[in-house]
Amino acid sequence: MRERRVHSRILDRYVLGDERVVVAIRHHWGRMIEPVLTTLAGLLAASWLSANAPPEASVLPLVAWWLWFAVVLRLLWKALEWRNEWFVATDKRLLMTYGLITHKVAMMPLRKVTDMNYARSPLGRVLGYGQFIMESAGQDQAMREINWVPEPDDTYRRICDTIFGPEGRDPEDDPFGEGAPETGTSAYNRWERTDDQAEPAHQQVDEQEEGPAWEVSHEDAAFYAPVGQWEDPDITGPIPRPKRN
Repeated sequence: MRERRVHSRILDRYVLGDERVVVAIRHHWGRMIEPVLTTLAGLLAASWLSANAPPEASVLPLVAWWLWFAVVLRLLWKALEWRNEWFVATDKRLLMTYGLITHKVAMMPLRKVTDMNYARSPLGRVLGYGQFIMESAGQDQAMREINWVPEPDDTYRRICDTIFGPEGRDPEDDPFGEGAPETGTSAYNRWERTDDQAEPAHQQVDEQEEGPAWEVSHEDAAFYAPVGQWEDPDITGPIPRPKRN
């Protein structure tokens, strides 16, 4: 996977030099649909009141235009927030920057992510955005929900590949790391003992191929014979009878 460069002064403050940026995205432009539509609706309403207001209600159009100006300010505020909010995934952690006046940064290490749910609403499938819900090992995190994710399919694959590796296996679950054998033998069977006299398993396999180290004794096995053919196990002979005088 190729490394993505980040062209943002805000992100350069928090991404470490030895981190590899996997995903660096802003929220989807669909987040701005509601503020834009609200501003257009306010413009139409203010224009209609200015053209159709009665002479005795001359203050009403002025109030409508002031309200529309407040809606325009809200649109600008939303646009600045959208521009300064970033979601970043590196090979070590997840970052999310938000806030315009008070800038905040939420962070979660990748090893803490236990599950990541991926959802797309009908509107999200049409416009091309999705939602991620993070489950972590511990208390609730500030990054539990990540909404308005652009290119969600590609972003989901990149994050999962970073967390679980190309083979879909979490490296934290393998105590031997990348040096684990690729054969069918489990890595836990490479050493039979943990002391200093431990021998590799392949030497023990060679010893077993030479022959069994012990055999089952059948000396105490029960002897079977057909009915009526049992021999008297008494080895002392007949009991002597007393002599008559």
